[in-house]
Amino acid sequence: MGAFHAYDIRGVYNVDFDRNTAYKVGYFLPELLGADKVLVGRDCRTSSPEIHEYLVKGITDAGADVYDIGLSTTPMVYFGTANYGFKASVQITASHNPKEYNGMKVSRENALPVGLDSGLGQIQEWIESGRPTPVAEKRGQVILKDIHKDYLDFLLKFKGDYSDIILISC
Repeated sequence: MGAFHAYDIRGVYNVDFDRNTAYKVGYFLPELLGADKVLVGRDCRTSSPEIHEYLVKGITDAGADVYDIGLSTTPMVYFGTANYGFKASVQITASHNPKEYNGMKVSRENALPVGLDSGLGQIQEWIESGRPTPVAEKRGQVILKDIHKDYLDFLLKFKGDYSDIILISC
């Protein structure tokens, strides 16, 4: 599975990975990180809603709740993970890559990245081995969570006096 990289899952969507991969990443993540709730955000790429749909279905089928923050930046997801005490989070994004790419950045408690050596490799192994994904007796719920105000308040703590800075646009 060529989409699994050192610090994320990333590639051309529907070529390197697909909705089944997103579902299984979602399904196995709560078990891997011992999480009963997962924070999820996504960027504005055209494939993000479908990846989001299947990732969330995997998480809830595994019995964990999803706290969905909707459209977000990666730093917002990191903030939410650490600020609200989540043991797991996923940002759907391909960062700086071209538009046909997408992916998932997975974090653990305190917004620490989950990479191949710290969990993604295990998820990849479970997916490639065909490990079953039975639906939990009690499926998780999806809770919409607006973190924008808290995130902006956090950012404003770092404001400074920039009145002496001159900006030149060419």
